[in-house]
Amino acid sequence: MSRYFSIISKTIFILVLLCCTGSLFAESESTDLNVTDQSAMLNSTDEQTRIDAAVELLKSSSSQARQVLLKALENKENPAVQVSICKALVQFRNFPNLVPDRNDFLVPLMTIIRTQNGEMATLAARASLMYSYQKVKNYIKNIIDDPALSDSIKKNAIYALQIRPDKEAVSMLVNLLDSKDVKLASAAADALTEWIPAANDEKLWLRKAKGLKYKSRTDVFREKLLTQEEKTRRLCDEVVEWQKRYVSSLEIIYLNTADEESRGKFIAENLAFDQSPVKQWAIEKINMWRKSGKPLPLDILQKPLVNLVSDPDPAIRLATAKLLGVLTNVNSVDALFTQLKEESKPDVKTQILISLAYVCNFALSPGAEIEISSEVRTETLKIAADFLKDSNPIAAAEVIRNLLLQNGLEEAQVKPYFKLIANMFKKADDEQTRGRLLEEMARLCGSDSFYMTIAGGIFNDIFAESINSKNNQIATPAVIGLIRIDQISAFELLKKKGFANHPSMKVRSELVSIAGQMGTADDLDWLGPIVKNAESDDEEKQAVDAMMNIFQHCHADVLFKWVQEFAFLAKTKKNELILARTRALFEMAEKKAEADQDMQLLFSIRYSMAQYCSDLEWYDLAAKYYGILLQSGFDPAQAPQITAKLLNVHLYSGQAEAVKQIVTNFLLSSDFLPDAELAMVLNDYFMKNKDAQQSKRIFDAIASIKIPADNPRPLWTAQLEEWEVFMKLILKMKEDPNISEKSDMPAEPNTLEK
Repeated sequence: MSRYFSIISKTIFILVLLCCTGSLFAESESTDLNVTDQSAMLNSTDEQTRIDAAVELLKSSSSQARQVLLKALENKENPAVQVSICKALVQFRNFPNLVPDRNDFLVPLMTIIRTQNGEMATLAARASLMYSYQKVKNYIKNIIDDPALSDSIKKNAIYALQIRPDKEAVSMLVNLLDSKDVKLASAAADALTEWIPAANDEKLWLRKAKGLKYKSRTDVFREKLLTQEEKTRRLCDEVVEWQKRYVSSLEIIYLNTADEESRGKFIAENLAFDQSPVKQWAIEKINMWRKSGKPLPLDILQKPLVNLVSDPDPAIRLATAKLLGVLTNVNSVDALFTQLKEESKPDVKTQILISLAYVCNFALSPGAEIEISSEVRTETLKIAADFLKDSNPIAAAEVIRNLLLQNGLEEAQVKPYFKLIANMFKKADDEQTRGRLLEEMARLCGSDSFYMTIAGGIFNDIFAESINSKNNQIATPAVIGLIRIDQISAFELLKKKGFANHPSMKVRSELVSIAGQMGTADDLDWLGPIVKNAESDDEEKQAVDAMMNIFQHCHADVLFKWVQEFAFLAKTKKNELILARTRALFEMAEKKAEADQDMQLLFSIRYSMAQYCSDLEWYDLAAKYYGILLQSGFDPAQAPQITAKLLNVHLYSGQAEAVKQIVTNFLLSSDFLPDAELAMVLNDYFMKNKDAQQSKRIFDAIASIKIPADNPRPLWTAQLEEWEVFMKLILKMKEDPNISEKSDMPAEPNTLEK
């Protein structure tokens, strides 16, 4: 009997809640059009603001307000406002009488279902729950029967039936199972799984579904209740169903509460509620608020939340302990510590230990406002060691690590716990546990650990042995721990053992990181292959940056060697990182060679830089460096070759005047000899360049060169005539693609033959 009294009492509570909610809506009823609400609904960029404004306009009996709503609801050009009005209407589905003349919205809602898809149609279907089945059935039937409408539109109508708590709606769905429209019948079957659970035996399922038509209204809804209980596996009776509905109503109220202080108070009230699902909802709301990044109103939430640490329900205690473990700025030490000593559930006690350790670590940090006694710290350590060392060594190590990161204990108090972790590692059978314990040991050896020296002395041998494991889950934290104890020695040892080629990217990353800080030119030989064969962009960037740091301390000849490697890699991989670093390395090598006054090396670097830029079609930069090389006059024997390369750069960048100047200078001292490098560059350009207009500009420029009468250049004149014929044909072929290149192409210019 007590069970039924409980059900009745909770049912009455929900009805009272709904009545109270209805009275809240009724209190703000207005007969005048609220211009502010109208503007907010039509113009606000915030959806909740639009919904709130629509709610106020819906409660108004003003004909102007009604026209504004209807016009906006029918306006497909502003779907955001349509959505907001539908969401506002959905809020009234349990108390439709609060909407004056609500029948005005029936046709617009049905029109949306008939003409729109997606969220709009779904919301319109939900809003239609304001009306009885009798009012909407003909609209829905017309949509389903209309052959001109698409399958997706008909599915809108099916959904509108599916969500209706009416036997008649179920009967219509059952009738549709025999539809000749296969897609329509399938959609009806999917909808009916809300009333009869899907089964492997299709014929049996169809027989049960069709049997719904002959059941009483009570029996139909009993079928749906049993189906929902089967789906959720936890809704075992009507009490749980009411609890679910109540939590849903809390969600609606919470979402319709825009003010954050009011939201905080609402959560605090429900933290003190007597039902566990409600407390779970409130705890989750705090967690979501925390994740949003917005500051929590701890002055409102702290006390009721901390009180739940000793809640009668173990699930609530567990959820609260987890949340307090991340809310380390909440002063929950005393509550967690008190419950720790009384807790009987092993999983809850473990979580309390973990969370208490995190809170203590925060409280012991410099500048923290929370204070804890040394007794809490030492006793928590003892409880963790006794309770977890055999059953959950990973949790034990995590708790110990958090409690021993900060100062405040004597060496004699700390050492036994570090030795305990070492012993747990030695006793552990599975490699996952050993790997996690090594991670905790490595953290205790980090720079943020006050007792890192003591930890290093105890864990060093374990790390040194474990780095040889073939399991990366063990080798990786062991490498990290060894590096944290003594970076220099570990770096040399790991390089000697060949860990630069370790299969674990994390291990390689640790070595690369050290190399970037203290590496020498010798380390470039193993960093280079990592850049070349990196498994990820991050690994490539880390290795490149490490090499660039080392280059700062290398001689120019070392830089020149590696810049050529980088240049080849840049052209091969063609990514922005390598391209940028290669150029920077060229400039670094150039400056160092210049500072060392090593002119031979400087010439080689600039020559390579010019060639590199030319290959990448960075013509302006290539021209700059070829120009510098010519001006330096370091090696006169290479001047013709460099001039030819400079000419090539100007040709392909379309610098007609620069080309003309180079050719003019050449003709001042010599006729256009067929075997001259300039001649071969020009011929190659005219034969290979596919930009006919650019070639024409170049030709026109060099053809305009004035040859003095007293210093004729007959070979040059003859060559120009051949190029002119060649250019005319190229342009003609461009205008008429049907001209045969082989039949109409003249003999290649003489210089090409020679």
